Amino acid sequence: MRKRILCAALVLSLSMGLTACSGAGAGKEVSEYKKDVETFYNTLVDVDKEINDIDPSSQEAMDKLFEEFDKLQSSYSQMAELTVPTKDVPETFAYISDLADEASSYMTQANEYLKQSFDDSSYNENTLKAALECYNRANKRAVYIVSLLNGELPKDENISYE
Repeated sequence: MRKRILCAALVLSLSMGLTACSGAGAGKEVSEYKKDVETFYNTLVDVDKEINDIDPSSQEAMDKLFEEFDKLQSSYSQMAELTVPTKDVPETFAYISDLADEASSYMTQANEYLKQSFDDSSYNENTLKAALECYNRANKRAVYIVSLLNGELPKDENISYE
């Protein structure tokens, strides 16, 4: 449930932020970026729904989870490859590219650790914890990107702006 609320908040914040950034003079570059980022976040919402709909008692549960994490990894990789607009955008856009790269890297690690957790029909709790940590770090960076798209600095006790 918490993940669904977070995804909904991400999509709503992103929509408002991108709408604000696509005003007069923003140009084609921002409009294309807006479309690409909206596609990314819609994919996150779709994957979240698919993951939450997996029946854990099903024989195919792990295969379905792996498939959804492959989609996440692909989506984060595509997000990292987007060219962030630099003209007629808030100054905060300068940080987005690095955050997208980090998010993609963390999601790749999460996917790898998840699959390692269940190698050879065995279960490794440590790699599963590592997968969850990387997954959370990737999603945290996605939240930061939304803040930056809204022209705001991310609010986090681990970030200082001095």
